[in-house]
Amino acid sequence: MVNLYFLIFKRFIFFALIQGFIFNNFNFLGSFNPYIALVFLLTFPIKTSKIMFMIISFCFGFSLDLFSNSLGINTAACLTLAFSRSYVLNFVFGSFYDPYGIKVLKNYISESTYYQQFLYLISLILIHHSVLFLLESFSLKFLSLVIYKIFITSFLSILFCATTIYIMIKNEK
Repeated sequence: MVNLYFLIFKRFIFFALIQGFIFNNFNFLGSFNPYIALVFLLTFPIKTSKIMFMIISFCFGFSLDLFSNSLGINTAACLTLAFSRSYVLNFVFGSFYDPYGIKVLKNYISESTYYQQFLYLISLILIHHSVLFLLESFSLKFLSLVIYKIFITSFLSILFCATTIYIMIKNEK
């Protein structure tokens, strides 16, 4: 159990720093930054309690807010992702999903189809980015621009997150 918390802490620091120092300055096409830090929340161990996951998601979102000066927007988006993750897991994996956390997320990813993996990834990233950019604009005046930003940034995030998760799983085997 101590190793699990050490792994969580290590990934927390790594992804917060890499997002804050590298990917917040990425600026693809002028204003699109991929959120590779979501890998931390997407691969968070299912065995931990939902309350603990929500608290850690709050702290993680707050640390991303400190790096990007976004006044709680990342915190709200990370909490929304943390809250909806169990519902997305149940929807994507169906009866294969174990709500009591006996299976590890690595098993879900390795034993599922590519369609399920992609659906899990895209669902949670779209939820996160929708909350993030809708709160950032806080107006329906620029809705078309917000939707455009959600899809472009989601595409970049999915690309980087999928690659990172693939590398992480290959290194664990």
